[in-house]
Amino acid sequence: MSKLTIIRHAKSDWNGNVNDLERGLNKRGFNSCKIISKELKKRIDKPDLFLISPALRAKLTYENIFLDWDNKDNFLFIEKDLYYASTEQIKKKLTTKVNGFRNVVIIGHNPILNSLIYQLTTTGHNKLPANLVTCGVVIIEYPENTFKISDFSNGKVIDYFFPRMYM
Repeated sequence: MSKLTIIRHAKSDWNGNVNDLERGLNKRGFNSCKIISKELKKRIDKPDLFLISPALRAKLTYENIFLDWDNKDNFLFIEKDLYYASTEQIKKKLTTKVNGFRNVVIIGHNPILNSLIYQLTTTGHNKLPANLVTCGVVIIEYPENTFKISDFSNGKVIDYFFPRMYM
């Protein structure tokens, strides 16, 4: 089975007068990444593809969760669509990027991720939050061993967790 792991960026730093794309993480955000990294290692194999928003806080979330995961053999794409696009545009991007991969991670933003997690799944909605919190993780499973699908509507939510569950 293939898995799509969707992560909302960690808590951002609102100190200073910076452009939204350049906003980093605050102390709680960095701490949350450590917690999520530990919990993800229990739940998924090493990802083979990452699709990351161009925002600094999303890049820092990626680096701080997956820093010690031995990611030498994976693919990393910075996808501006994860910051600007509609759910339909993101789904279209998924069909062009994930074919042949088995374990894909997306790191992006609300409100788009809230909509996306419902559109990518048909079962397990009872596990989904009304609002995907910062550094919240949704793991979606698909019946194929590697992604070969074109509409991503048959996913099953197998897990949802977030840092405060472990504090």
